[in-house]
Amino acid sequence: MTKTKLYNENRLLVAQTALYLNQSGLVVNTSGNVSVRIDDHIIITPSAKAYDALTVDDICIIDLKGDWVDGELLPSSETPLHLAAYNADANIKAIVHTHSVHATAASTLVDTLPAIHYQMADLGGQIPVAPYATFGSKELADSVMSVINGKNAILMKNHGSMTVGENLKKALSRTITLEWCCEVWLKAQTAGTPSLLSEQELDSVKNKMHKMNEMRSNPQKYRHKKQCSCLD
Repeated sequence: MTKTKLYNENRLLVAQTALYLNQSGLVVNTSGNVSVRIDDHIIITPSAKAYDALTVDDICIIDLKGDWVDGELLPSSETPLHLAAYNADANIKAIVHTHSVHATAASTLVDTLPAIHYQMADLGGQIPVAPYATFGSKELADSVMSVINGKNAILMKNHGSMTVGENLKKALSRTITLEWCCEVWLKAQTAGTPSLLSEQELDSVKNKMHKMNEMRSNPQKYRHKKQCSCLD
């Protein structure tokens, strides 16, 4: 595959993901942003362009210093945040940032979102809340970097959420999971005192998830084994 084709395929994927965020209600208007890293370049949504009108050519390409490479529009206002994350951790290959309702609401109430559900194991357990800073600023990027510490998801106080992944599909999946967990926590804590999961319980979930991923990658290996013994 040529680099041009690879870039264009990922520009289309970024545009499609942004449209999904809008259609699913995870963002409103042009809030939020999406990016992927390809080698030393970042493919990122533009600033203030309606997601239902995005074309492949609208998606911006910049380098890891933030310099323009391709695209006719201004890159997202949160470009400093994306740059900070990619430059801090080479394992991050995709980022989804939203202003989703439940994640934003939860960010205003706590400094850490507790482990309300076992699916939070994939997010890194309890979710830290980055202190508030003006959108698009270096201060916001620094705030997020100060709390992420290898997590796959964070909340940004009075702002929204950010999730990362080894690809855009995974980053988007984590955004959906985080929003759902925030909604569960908000509803549970308004009704009473919710039970929470311990780090030991989350570690057990991580191990089970790892085992399940191993089985899915080579299902024939486990075909003739009893299901219960496979999952031990």
